Amino acid sequence: MELADVRCLAVLGLRRSGLPAALLVRRRLPAARVVALDEGAAPEEAATHLAAAGVEVLSGAAAALPADADLLVKSPGVPNESAVVQEALRRGVPVWSEVELAARFLPNRIVGITGTNGKTTTTELTGALFRDAGLPVAVGGNIGYALAGMPEAVPVDAVVVAELSSFQLEHIERFRPDVAVLLNLAEDHLDRHGDYRSYADAKLRVFANQGPEDLAVLCADDPGVLDEEAAGRLDGRGRRAWFSSARGGETGPGGEPLAAGVDADGVLWLAGGEAGTAAGVPATVGSASGRIALCPAAELSLRGVHNLQNSLAAALAACALGVPPASAAQTLRAFAGVAHRLQVVGVVAGVTYVNDSKGTNVDAVLKALTAYTERVHLILGGYDKGAAWEELVVATEGAVVEALLIGATAAQLAAAFAARAAAAPGTATPALVCGDLATAVAEAAGRAIPGDVVLLSPACASWDLYRDYEARGEHFIELVERLDTNATP
Repeated sequence: MELADVRCLAVLGLRRSGLPAALLVRRRLPAARVVALDEGAAPEEAATHLAAAGVEVLSGAAAALPADADLLVKSPGVPNESAVVQEALRRGVPVWSEVELAARFLPNRIVGITGTNGKTTTTELTGALFRDAGLPVAVGGNIGYALAGMPEAVPVDAVVVAELSSFQLEHIERFRPDVAVLLNLAEDHLDRHGDYRSYADAKLRVFANQGPEDLAVLCADDPGVLDEEAAGRLDGRGRRAWFSSARGGETGPGGEPLAAGVDADGVLWLAGGEAGTAAGVPATVGSASGRIALCPAAELSLRGVHNLQNSLAAALAACALGVPPASAAQTLRAFAGVAHRLQVVGVVAGVTYVNDSKGTNVDAVLKALTAYTERVHLILGGYDKGAAWEELVVATEGAVVEALLIGATAAQLAAAFAARAAAAPGTATPALVCGDLATAVAEAAGRAIPGDVVLLSPACASWDLYRDYEARGEHFIELVERLDTNATP
């Protein structure tokens, strides 16, 4: 659909992305009727701002799709079961995500980063790679700055680095990132998508509109990504650039040369020169040598195999759009990480407390555990997103001293650990139902010894007990600070 043909546009959901989307349309399509809808109570400040800009606001029972609507723009938090969305589908009214709308007004080059885990870290790291190199960049999407707030506010020469969720990608039509990154694929958000196939298909849409001049960055180590490649579901015409954290690895799944990897000595590298061209990387990345060393993996500021992969993906994407490799290497050594993702929040009585509240699915926890060789006391549980627990329960064996269970899934997790204990009594991880986070932290503090790690990596969303994962993480930080205060003589 062409925006020039729109006479009435409705925006559904009036919070972080819906508000700037409605204001953007009001500014850029002055002849169109713009109606902002919220099926709950519209935030008062947002409603006032929209009304002052000439946007009609309908909320609660009055939030119905206008009879003359040509287009519905949906915020990512709104489920497809919404009455407004269902009415649009029934009437054949196109439904766009806020990302699709925003991209129609953004002339900037875009790096789109998706995957089940690591999106936020990789997005922030990619942004830092541009900033540290002195290149203009804007970071947003599923984190921070909504894309709909960027037109006119972001210089046209800035690269937009966007974290993209499955919710944002399921309703794109022409959205086309210059560089699209798929970090990994694993089961998640089944409560929203219904099944894994629908979830994965939404993620894969990031590649659908790419052309031969665009770059598709893919992880050659991830089973989920490799399954999609083998099944021929990686659509789009973008040049594929594979990266791998396997030491000494040189080829992707089809035998094509890797674009980024780790050599036998543990040094991260990018393909350059003719080798880079063969691997799908623009020649501007490379040198005549064929391989460009970045830095030893041991010098990365981020821990864990997953963060080695995130670092390769970020460096490959950023250097493909002009970041000098030497500058990238400096950033990889210095990047401090992001809040709520393997964030060390304190050391109390010799015990390290780590906030991984953003680890909201099983695969995230499995990746987090690769960061530690120390004894780990693992805090698990929260809102049920429909995950299966057996793989996680087995994976904790030998890596986790005990599992401390909280939230709505505590009973399910306890049953899974009990079943494993019955099947493998000699190796099963002990589990304790704590109920809430405060109890779990207190129990862990009482049981841990110097050198241990207490890791909050819940494998669940937070909505049973908290507003969001940030609130859960902040509570964990507060609890650790109290421990530290009580431990101070």
